Amino acid sequence: MRLLNVDTIEEVKIKIEKQFSKIKPEKETIFIHQARGRILSEDLMAGTNMPEFSRSVVDGYGIKASDSFGSSETMPTFFTVVGSVEMGEATNITIHNGEAVYIPTGGMIPDGIDAVVMIEYTETLDQDLITIHQSAAPGDGIMAEGDDFKKGDILLKKGHKITSKDIGVIAALGKVEVMVYQQPMVSIISTGDELVDIDTEPKEGQIRDINAHTLWALCEDSGARINRIIMVADEFQLCKATLQNALAESDIILMSGGSSQGNKDMTVDIINAVGQPGVFVHGIAIKPGKPTIIANVDGKAVFGLPGHPLSAIIVYKAIVDYFIHQYYLEVEEDYQYTVDAVLDSNVHSAEGRETYQMVKLQKNRSDNGYTAVPLYAKSGSVSLLMKAHGYIKITIDQEGLMKGQNVQVILL
Repeated sequence: MRLLNVDTIEEVKIKIEKQFSKIKPEKETIFIHQARGRILSEDLMAGTNMPEFSRSVVDGYGIKASDSFGSSETMPTFFTVVGSVEMGEATNITIHNGEAVYIPTGGMIPDGIDAVVMIEYTETLDQDLITIHQSAAPGDGIMAEGDDFKKGDILLKKGHKITSKDIGVIAALGKVEVMVYQQPMVSIISTGDELVDIDTEPKEGQIRDINAHTLWALCEDSGARINRIIMVADEFQLCKATLQNALAESDIILMSGGSSQGNKDMTVDIINAVGQPGVFVHGIAIKPGKPTIIANVDGKAVFGLPGHPLSAIIVYKAIVDYFIHQYYLEVEEDYQYTVDAVLDSNVHSAEGRETYQMVKLQKNRSDNGYTAVPLYAKSGSVSLLMKAHGYIKITIDQEGLMKGQNVQVILL
């Protein structure tokens, strides 16, 4: 039996850098409606001021603000209405002291106006005369040209993951297309004589292939694209041929199961038989997920993940997600969403390993904060995935965490 020579997370990242530093992410141009969830490969800058002209943000009357100083319900100020602004049209009106112009929300601000008084604070006396019974300050009711952003401002940075709300920003820039990083292609190979498809009723001794579909979802969250899922029995030549075929059509391979040290766990030998330089990590100082494999097969990354769903998720979050973002998408932001909470009970760590502890969150009625309740289950438990909201991380130099301690819960 080969003993695992474990590396810390940081040591693993250093080794990955040595193996894959030459990867150059590809770029492509896509339509705006395809952009949600993709990673920008260039800064998006404003080509014009926004708004492009000073406009009203209320329905009301544009005036010189100084003309309204001292106005009140009991002592209103009189204004002569000299015109109105039409929506979507430019205006050449210029006003003088004591004059007002009707402007709808979004209408262009004529010359001489430095405030718009809401129509609710005015009273129409006749067609050309109104009173204003509230004082206005310069700038009231107006969004000036460039108030939102100015020409040349960087609005969305390279490495930013485009969200639904960002689509509106891109549209405001007048862009029909954006430049993004190409999504790396991932194939998932599930190994094990005991595995059956999820739509198959397992016989005694068999289990449904949970990991492959969980990893599919995680990959899509990372910004990768799934080529296919392949399920294969624990037979050396069959697994070798399957890996060779997957490498021919994918950038990254995730092999689920076969990373530990049982009699049939031959993933290391299969990988090394397929290409060079082969396995460079077999064992990571984390719990769960210690028997993880990482390999470079002719320039492509192969990850051998543990067969237990929880372990596979943790290793994916700690290593694979990092790899995809760092080397294929050049993500500049941290997309791990976290919640601050108070720990419900003591949590012990595994000596010499970075420990990941699943927790559920409970909202506190007293202060609207959260309590993190540690969840425990036997290895391979599926119900733990259903109950957990996230996990906390105990670093390798910590002996554990104490009840009442403030923690950061990384959401799943």
